[in-house]
Amino acid sequence: MSSQTGIKVSQKLSDAWKQATAPGSNVRAVKVSIINESLEDDGLFDIQGAFEKDFAIVHENLAEKQPAYFLVRLGDSKASSEWIFLCYVPDVAPIRQKMIYAATRASLTKDLGDSHFTDSIYGTNKGDFTLEGYKKHRASLAAPKPLSERERQLAEIRANEKTLVESMKGGAYRKAHAPGMSFPLTDKAVAALKKLVVAAPAPVAPKKKVAVASAVPKKFSSPASTPLPASPVVSQESSTIKALEEVSVKDDEWDDDEAKEEKKEEEEAVEAQETAAEAEEEKEAEVEAAVEEEEEEEPEVVAKQERTINFVKLAIDAENETIDLVSEAKLGANEVHKNIDEEAPRFTFFAYEHTHNGTAHDSLVFMYTCPSKSKIRERMLYSSCRAGVLQGAKDDAGLNVDKKLETTDVSDLTEAFILEELHPKTQSAFGTTTGVNSPRGFSKPARPGARRVM
Repeated sequence: MSSQTGIKVSQKLSDAWKQATAPGSNVRAVKVSIINESLEDDGLFDIQGAFEKDFAIVHENLAEKQPAYFLVRLGDSKASSEWIFLCYVPDVAPIRQKMIYAATRASLTKDLGDSHFTDSIYGTNKGDFTLEGYKKHRASLAAPKPLSERERQLAEIRANEKTLVESMKGGAYRKAHAPGMSFPLTDKAVAALKKLVVAAPAPVAPKKKVAVASAVPKKFSSPASTPLPASPVVSQESSTIKALEEVSVKDDEWDDDEAKEEKKEEEEAVEAQETAAEAEEEKEAEVEAAVEEEEEEEPEVVAKQERTINFVKLAIDAENETIDLVSEAKLGANEVHKNIDEEAPRFTFFAYEHTHNGTAHDSLVFMYTCPSKSKIRERMLYSSCRAGVLQGAKDDAGLNVDKKLETTDVSDLTEAFILEELHPKTQSAFGTTTGVNSPRGFSKPARPGARRVM
């Protein structure tokens, strides 16, 4: 701007500025005016106290109709090296002065050193140069810039893209386990998703029957119960008894008392051996009855538990940064598209129990709907959170999705379309087509962006 006005800093102002910025200087403010086509020092003001208190110096030394510059030191001590540049050009000033002061402002800061100034204020009213006016100026700098709706949406998209790029970077502190943003599922959402999980029929633990020993001992084919050969002792005793009887009959000369005593002892010994043998047989029978094999009953199978719901719709709560439950219900396949929003994106889980070619199927379908009518910010946000929702459903609710669908038109999600995606047509070796529907001729392609299978 100096090339337009030709007004430069005078030597007096240059010396005063060196004095004000010197280490340990006590100068709080410097007033600069244009005098005789030159930038001159119009007053030096010393530090009297805190910055907020000394700021009143500026307002007190401004004239109603005379433009002026003020250089004010920030901070409450002499060690501060930061300054602010103030330019006061009242509306009631002469036009020539307004033009000169406005055109010379840039040359003044350049000649004194732009690095000294951290902020600048341009005002046309003395009220702008009070402490309250300075605080309003600082608040306006911190406030978001006024943007149109389109500019605001583009700024949000750029911010989301920046966040997405940062989340994709590697590092020890990365928390996202899936690409894009990852908002947690609320407790209500997790509870609803768990209702879609139905455990397969499982056998109940079999009941065991414990055998009770019978009062009448049974005969077993164990080695212990096999009849033993006659004991040599018993046989010898029996022959001895017979010999004694023969001797007793033939030899009448033996003493009767001694013969009776010997015979009695021999009979007692034989009786004791027989009693011991019987006791051993009874003990073996009891042991065999105690270790009898246990009989098991056939396992009982519990019937498959029926779902209370088969439809769960989720939405993003942007304020709390969570995935929350919108609704849950039990619907038929043809009612699904009627219960999904047509003007806002949604995440939907549908448990579809059906029969195909005589075989029963239980398929879990995930549907991401993003209508064209929805806002750009919503489309960006839902697209970034889609993978996180699937991962959260798997980790928190134990869901394994069989088919993923994406569409911009909710009306596409009919039962025929879902069946066609679950059981796609296949071309046989004979050139015939097998699938959900009967063979049909050529059909035109679907419109771009209408629906997509993931």
